[in-house]
Amino acid sequence: MADFRRILIIKLSSIGDVVHTLPAVHNLKRALPSVEVDWLVENKSKVLLEGNSAVSKVIDVDTHRWRQERGFASLSEMKSVFSKLRDRQYDFALDFQGLWKSAAFGYFSGARRLIGFDRQHLKEPGCRILYDVRVVPRSGAVHVIDLNKELLRGLDIVPGDTHFELPNRSEDREYIEQQLKSQSVRDFVVINPGGGWSTKNWDPQNYATLHQRLTNATGLKSVLTWGPGELPLIDEIRRCSSAESPVVFPTTLTQFVALARRARLFIGGDTGPLHIAAACKTPIVGIYGPTDPARNGPFHQDDIVVSHQVPCGPCYKRSCEIYKTECLRLVTVDEVFKAALRRLSSEPTTPATEVP
Repeated sequence: MADFRRILIIKLSSIGDVVHTLPAVHNLKRALPSVEVDWLVENKSKVLLEGNSAVSKVIDVDTHRWRQERGFASLSEMKSVFSKLRDRQYDFALDFQGLWKSAAFGYFSGARRLIGFDRQHLKEPGCRILYDVRVVPRSGAVHVIDLNKELLRGLDIVPGDTHFELPNRSEDREYIEQQLKSQSVRDFVVINPGGGWSTKNWDPQNYATLHQRLTNATGLKSVLTWGPGELPLIDEIRRCSSAESPVVFPTTLTQFVALARRARLFIGGDTGPLHIAAACKTPIVGIYGPTDPARNGPFHQDDIVVSHQVPCGPCYKRSCEIYKTECLRLVTVDEVFKAALRRLSSEPTTPATEVP
């Protein structure tokens, strides 16, 4: 261990994936405090890592643009990234992503050894041929956060606690306070209707009805948040709201972190904002369809997931032409409303409670 100098973390995207890897990197740095830990990440998520005390250097890439352009400029950028990685002379690279592209980054980084998961825990199992060490997680590691920590066993590190370090900028807190004050908001619920995949999006009318019922029952305001391309969902919810319209203002990723820390409750699907809110210890009510709450759900013992088991799920599919996202259509407004009241009251529940 004393001979280690640098380790490369490979977790490119998405936002939720990056958040779920933070505890593993915290464990790594605590076990090897003198080692420099670099993180290779997509540029859209790098802001979550800037200033992180466990990370020495953030190296960002834009593989999505590279795939779209496929030109000389993209090839030149790729070569430049590989050159930067090799110059760092890593002792180990840990591939938390489990894809051909992430394994390739690890392979061409020049790291002395590349560590990844075994076949059963890879999204693209063929990439394991590039690994020098393949880790088999313990059977009790079910949640993706615990699975990520298991990869540290490839360095003979026993996984420890679950700790998140997210940006906490004064300018972000000030922006949020200004926006809330300008709209006379003190206590509020964050509602995030988007999910990246269409199969994760609960009906906008449901969110509008939920907003109205929560406002009437609790007096709490609803603050709607959204990501790229999701503004039409926000417009639809506001259009469907017959009572007082939800509060809306734009946020950057780090401003959303500040907003989540201020919220009384977060309601939404399996997406980056939910996982950020969970990392901020904001109370959660998750609305889950195609993904497994046991693996991808909020992890606080009092958080609640509303979902329905269906024969075709959890499928992890981005589209559902045959069943028309039945798993989400079965979730009713009344179920989510009752779960929200229950979470707001902080009634004791079992870990990651599922309703019904």
